[in-house]
Amino acid sequence: MFKRVNVLGIKSLPLKTNNRGGAVGEVIIVAAIIVFILFPMISAVIERYLINIKLQIIKDAVDITNISTYVSIDPEYLGRNLVIHDQSEVWEIYSKLLSSNLNLKEDLSPEDNSVAEEKVKVESIIIYTGDNPEKCPLGTDIRRPGVHSLITVPVKPSLYSQIILNLMGKNSIELRIHVDSEVPVNN
Repeated sequence: MFKRVNVLGIKSLPLKTNNRGGAVGEVIIVAAIIVFILFPMISAVIERYLINIKLQIIKDAVDITNISTYVSIDPEYLGRNLVIHDQSEVWEIYSKLLSSNLNLKEDLSPEDNSVAEEKVKVESIIIYTGDNPEKCPLGTDIRRPGVHSLITVPVKPSLYSQIILNLMGKNSIELRIHVDSEVPVNN
């Protein structure tokens, strides 16, 4: 009445229902594969996607902060070829703009709807004003006026990674973000 069809040259094994528990065992094995292999793999892909979205949001905010900082600086400082972040005015402007763009408090700790989970650390800010080719501390060539910044932003994962971090004694993943922004110049 019904014939078995051999698809792709693979022999199909008959489901053994005359053995006690044979079908139940196969169902348990398939369920275990789904729960312990497929769900973690899918969640890892989704987790990576969510982290990449947060990373892009932070990079965009830092890029806007860099350009806004350059535009907001007193022109007296821009007469030099290189301005380092130890200038208190540059630091104050940068931290104010960064806190506004990343939804942080004045001390760079996160507010309620911030992407950051803990306090953001600004590692370096360098403002390049000359046309001479320069290199930022991480090796990027700077050929036009621009701003180099390096910040560390702690971000909280969403799915299984949070469980793994808790087992390691950590609360968040630290994203180290390096952005070199070129400032548009009128020709």
